[in-house]
Amino acid sequence: MTLENKLETLERVDLVSIDCSIWSGRKRLRSDDIQLGAGGKLPPAQVASLGSKRIIDPEDLSVFHALKKRAERTCEAIGVRFLGGYAIPREKTEAVSQTLAEIAKSFTKEKEEFLLRFDGAVEAWVEQYPDFERQLRKELTPLEQVRTRIGFEYSMYRVAGTATATGNLGDQVGRLGSQLLREIAVEARDLYEQSFAGSAGSDRKASRKALGPIRRMREKLAGLGFLDAAVAPMVKTIDALFAAVSKTGPLEDALYDQALSIVLILSDPDKVRRHATAGLTAAGIPAPKDAEEECDPEVEDAVERAKTSPARDTPSESLYF
Repeated sequence: MTLENKLETLERVDLVSIDCSIWSGRKRLRSDDIQLGAGGKLPPAQVASLGSKRIIDPEDLSVFHALKKRAERTCEAIGVRFLGGYAIPREKTEAVSQTLAEIAKSFTKEKEEFLLRFDGAVEAWVEQYPDFERQLRKELTPLEQVRTRIGFEYSMYRVAGTATATGNLGDQVGRLGSQLLREIAVEARDLYEQSFAGSAGSDRKASRKALGPIRRMREKLAGLGFLDAAVAPMVKTIDALFAAVSKTGPLEDALYDQALSIVLILSDPDKVRRHATAGLTAAGIPAPKDAEEECDPEVEDAVERAKTSPARDTPSESLYF
């Protein structure tokens, strides 16, 4: 990627940083917390494990973890990890900002409610384990200390293009395309294990639920397509699948093969690039010499089935190989 390309990339993304802290509700498990010998007993598994003990019900903190996860998923759905945060398409900055603002507001509300019931929650937890009461009470954390350990903030900013001349920012910008394909590959592998692994031979069928993750990956790729030239052909291939799928019913036979081949390709950045190269070759455009590698046999098998099996209004060229 040239310096001009890197500058152009920076002009098309905004950066989001999430700073979320959640009190653990744990303290170190000390040797005198465990009673051994005659009449001794180990602490309950719900209270102590792996060298730490819980001094409050973890369920009381679950809402904060859920909100943090929602914020991360909001950014991950359309952005790519960059500089400790996320690079998101500039045209989607406003929508992301609105969602994060809502999460921040909810986090603050939940924090204040939690602090109001904190003392009662601690007492309720201790009362559940009377045999371990001494060990819990000696480690209770003051309310004001807990207050400082729970918080949610986010920042949105832009990097000036001239900054590429210093440090290794330019190199990191140049790797954004590869990072995008790696993140998509992780999602695709998870989808394969959940929806496609084990269904082969005559049982070529998958639930329509598999289309949701494929659509989400497609949206992320489309929004960040300027990061890598291999993305546009992949988006075109995914669009062909959705054009062929009916409104109801599972993915079967040729449509199953078509969806499977897409998931297998997405699961490996090299396969995505070979797919793009094959599309250029089919269009009569010379492919780069370093991309003339054959497709993975597993992908070739799925593609061949998709090409030769009859499907409901499925064009044979829909895979763009």
